Amino acid sequence: MRIGVISNPRSQRNQSEMARMRELIESHGVPHGEIDEIESVPHILQRLAADGVELVAVSGGDGTVQAVLTALLNGNAFATPPRVAVLAAGMTNLIAADVGMKDHPAEALARLLEPDVLSRGKAVERAVLSLQIDAAEPPVHGMFLATAGFHRAVMLVRRRVHSLGAVRNLAAGLGIAAALLRLLIGHGGKEELLQGDAIRVDIDGSPGERRDYLLWMATTLDRFIMHLQPFWASGPQALRFTAVPYPARRLAMALWPILRGRPRKWMAAAGYSSGRATALELTLDCPIVFDGEFFTPRAGQPVTLRADRRITFWQI
Repeated sequence: MRIGVISNPRSQRNQSEMARMRELIESHGVPHGEIDEIESVPHILQRLAADGVELVAVSGGDGTVQAVLTALLNGNAFATPPRVAVLAAGMTNLIAADVGMKDHPAEALARLLEPDVLSRGKAVERAVLSLQIDAAEPPVHGMFLATAGFHRAVMLVRRRVHSLGAVRNLAAGLGIAAALLRLLIGHGGKEELLQGDAIRVDIDGSPGERRDYLLWMATTLDRFIMHLQPFWASGPQALRFTAVPYPARRLAMALWPILRGRPRKWMAAAGYSSGRATALELTLDCPIVFDGEFFTPRAGQPVTLRADRRITFWQI
């Protein structure tokens, strides 16, 4: 299986491992493209396709993976879609925690480049979230989306706890968790985090009501780091979503059950919900955080979220 590599030298783990990565790539004669700007990703994929690459190893964070998935699914560089190996080279690495390789990037790449990679690895197929912000533009493809208070939580985490190791890991898994925990234990009380955002959610064509949410999130991932799993609805649909209402009743008691995906009986009546869908339409005015990247919808303009595209990931 012909392997090619796309790396983002600015991703957190890559900053200390690029020299070793380049040595491995050169010694094995592997096609390689380094991302200098996101716009270069489609061109790199075209070069890899021309070199006969069948497995694309992506060494970067969640935003880098999103850029590669978007270019793969929106473009036509490959006649047959390649398999994708995600190397955990960023700070968050949510995608790598489920469908990727959790070693440091150079170690993971070295294992990928060993002989008989096909017999040693396994294919993991996942649906991909497709976010359509503007009907005139192609969708963005990724794996985890959150909005309402999440964008404020991410900004708080980036400002306040970015340098704290244990808290940073939690923030990497779920930024809202770190921010809410800080509030609940008496830190960050002056932050205007606990406020609602009005969102209308239409589920599979069925109109919804405009409601205030403290947090709204969606994913196609099955597993999160630190054993977090804030989705609990069952069903065949790949798109899963969870909503925390505003105001959030008994939030301190609900936080851990939400993060573990094990709601208490009283939570449904209090407005805490989780569901599955084929397609969603969101009407909202607040920013969206999609794999760590910020997107701002036009006021009053609905955005659509679907999970009808699939990628085959490769793990060893």
